[in-house]
Amino acid sequence: MNSFLLSTFWTGWRRWAAWLICIGAILLLGALQTATDADFTFASLAILPVLAIAWIGGKRDGLLAAFLAAAMWIMADILSGRQFSTQWIPWTNAITRLMTYILVALLTARVRRQFEGEHQHATRDALTGLQNRRAFLEAGAAEVERAKRYAHSLAVIFLDLDDFKQLNDTKGHAAGDAALRATAQALRRGLRSSDRVARLGGDEFAILLPQIGYDAAVAAGKKISVAVSRALKQFPPVKVSLGIAWFGEVERKFPAMLKAADELMYQVKKSGKHDIRSRSFTEMKKPKAS
Repeated sequence: MNSFLLSTFWTGWRRWAAWLICIGAILLLGALQTATDADFTFASLAILPVLAIAWIGGKRDGLLAAFLAAAMWIMADILSGRQFSTQWIPWTNAITRLMTYILVALLTARVRRQFEGEHQHATRDALTGLQNRRAFLEAGAAEVERAKRYAHSLAVIFLDLDDFKQLNDTKGHAAGDAALRATAQALRRGLRSSDRVARLGGDEFAILLPQIGYDAAVAAGKKISVAVSRALKQFPPVKVSLGIAWFGEVERKFPAMLKAADELMYQVKKSGKHDIRSRSFTEMKKPKAS
């Protein structure tokens, strides 16, 4: 439900479709006004499409919709042939409606900004802008259900920065924060649009790769390792260790899948750091190590 309310959902064809529906609703109300010589009630209903457009497109789109709605009503009043006691009454009505629509658009846009700010705070890591642990676990659980429904495979990569504490101790937390941001940027550049990446906390990151084969997951992990290692060259001695858990048949809960990738990463740590370990999990068979 939250994604439906976010502006990121209303892009591309969805935004254009919403615009067409809302403008169509405004025109329909104007046509009813003209045809039935209705009172102000129909004009009040035009608040709804103005509100919808302001929520979807923000303040600028909302103000544009407000002006369109007010212009439509003055045209409806003129075309309906209604008789007013003085000529200035339709224009006064139009100004009143316009002020009402503008107020609705401004308030709606402000509420949307506050809503998205709260959503950002609740689901994003403040330092890197990546998903936080809570959002990642929610996205992973949803992806697991989708993988079960359509019999898709998926992979989870657990990533940890080696010797990160040493960087903090020798060069300060500002350098550590810069290294975390550089890691996040490298991860963003190396992933598909359908992939999810999160900072789980400290120097730990995780990546969810839906609908991917085992070999492709390993190749993606190697690509990520190279990209992150390149980004961390300016932050010696920090390097990166990765664990890649691939699931051909998704039968586990997502936290268990994340734990499997974490354990593979921990094996890398125990065996010397700065390496990759992957494993293919098929629930009906013993796991095949590589």
